[in-house]
Amino acid sequence: MTRRRARTTLTLFAAALLIGAAVKGPVRVDNWDALALGPVDLSVWRVYPFTDSRKFKDAPDIIMDDGRRALRLRTANEALRIGRPLKIDVKATPWLEWEWKALDLPVQADVRDPKRNDQAARIMLMFEGMKGILYLWDTVSPVGTERRPDELDIFDRVLIVVRSGSSDGVGRWTRERRDVLADYRRLFDEDPRPIKWVGFEAHSNDTRSHSTALFGAVNFQPR
Repeated sequence: MTRRRARTTLTLFAAALLIGAAVKGPVRVDNWDALALGPVDLSVWRVYPFTDSRKFKDAPDIIMDDGRRALRLRTANEALRIGRPLKIDVKATPWLEWEWKALDLPVQADVRDPKRNDQAARIMLMFEGMKGILYLWDTVSPVGTERRPDELDIFDRVLIVVRSGSSDGVGRWTRERRDVLADYRRLFDEDPRPIKWVGFEAHSNDTRSHSTALFGAVNFQPR
């Protein structure tokens, strides 16, 4: 994707977000329990960037796994992103807690290499002011790796590896907890404006491989 096209896409994406009032208490991000099993209704969970009209080889769907409903994202040489607008004040609810399970990692993917920047699972937080944090399950980069890509110069984002490799829990549910407020202050050296969009992503287009991941409950919690 060229820089000009990327800037245009992100501008349209930002302009299309419809934001409600900020939520002060605990925030449930997902609504998997309210959805029917099968393909996700993409009128609520929207494919983004909004200019991307491709048909996916496997549509995002809701499944039962280990007694819980989960979002399943499967890719084959493609990028898949779905999300929805949520206005979240991370000063009030700084802790992001989520459950996920990686099943297939994209082959030889590595967030440190722009030509192999694929992951089976990402959670993307977009803040007002076009700043973002993405929490990743990478294939080979060590946990704690952070990368600031420069291909989307309208969107200042940082990618953080939370899980890595097939020995770090692939095939089983794992639970994560991140202090988003502390991460934001450390990465951007300022206090955050509210989150305006939360997305779930899977990527295998750079490595021309495939991936599968499940996302369970996702919540923001107060201290």
